[in-house]
Amino acid sequence: MDKEKYYMNLPKDLSGSIAKNRFRLELLWGISKIIDEHKANNEYTIIFDFKCDIELHKDDELNFYQIKMKKSGNYNSNNLCKKGKNENNSILGKLYALYSPNYNIKLAIVCNKQLKINNKEIDFPEQCFGDLDQDVLDDVREKLCTELNLNTVCLDNVFYIFDNMDLLNPEDSIRGKLVKSFVDIKGEEPQNPNALYRLVVDSVKEKASYEFDSGTYEDVVKNKGITRSEFDKMLNAHKKESKNGINETQEYINNLSFAKRRRYNTALGNILETQQSESLRLIKIKIYNYIMEHEDSLDDIESYLKEISKLFDDDFDVEFTDDMKSVQYIMIYYMYASGGIL
Repeated sequence: MDKEKYYMNLPKDLSGSIAKNRFRLELLWGISKIIDEHKANNEYTIIFDFKCDIELHKDDELNFYQIKMKKSGNYNSNNLCKKGKNENNSILGKLYALYSPNYNIKLAIVCNKQLKINNKEIDFPEQCFGDLDQDVLDDVREKLCTELNLNTVCLDNVFYIFDNMDLLNPEDSIRGKLVKSFVDIKGEEPQNPNALYRLVVDSVKEKASYEFDSGTYEDVVKNKGITRSEFDKMLNAHKKESKNGINETQEYINNLSFAKRRRYNTALGNILETQQSESLRLIKIKIYNYIMEHEDSLDDIESYLKEISKLFDDDFDVEFTDDMKSVQYIMIYYMYASGGIL
């Protein structure tokens, strides 16, 4: 059985709804993992909330990360192997159920608190369970064999990762890491750091929240994953010379009357900051397709604005003001004219 077939046969993560704050921290940790893999020039796919909380897929390996948050106390070999109330598996048992010795698989529990063994906190950022003292190792193996009805358990590819995450302001930490990494990767600062952050977070949120069935591995990657090429497109969309129509729109606004210039600049800022909902994405595609179908008759932007507003003004959500609609039309017009794509 190849790796993809093995993966598709694994049990889904059926833990159900989780606390909003933990879900948010899971996604932010996943974004941090995307950044790390991208900077390392690896080909990768990060899968969100399917077989495990966060998954890293590469050509020759599968990494599964279970994200755990604790306000106080520590995890140890006992509570990691203990089933919670109404739980079918322990934390470690649930994770180990994804393992097979026939594939290159890494399993990891990620936590903001250090692992505690024999009443001592382990200082290492990453601790392999296979390197624990023999008595602890034997105890964990015995408990997992009993829980999962296995004859043997190998813990050489099972890890505990201590990640001292900022639980109070996690968005600030990831936003800063994203902007710094953008500079490292693209050699320049993003055109609009907040809009870049919003794009990445919204894209990841959409993938993690997808709940329809994915029958093939390709469907899983498409519906639940962020690939290297997808993330690179997000970064490229916020390069200063990217073909997103923003610069041309700003030039257009600068030639308006003073009062209108202020209104349209405010609208542009609001558009760049607004959450990119699925309904807005579909509207933008419709506008783009309309321009593509009528490009021979759209030399005059003012006539275009009058015509396009009649067609699409009523499609926007209520929070979109008339000025925001006009600026959105202008951005897509110039995006198309410069050769950009949605």
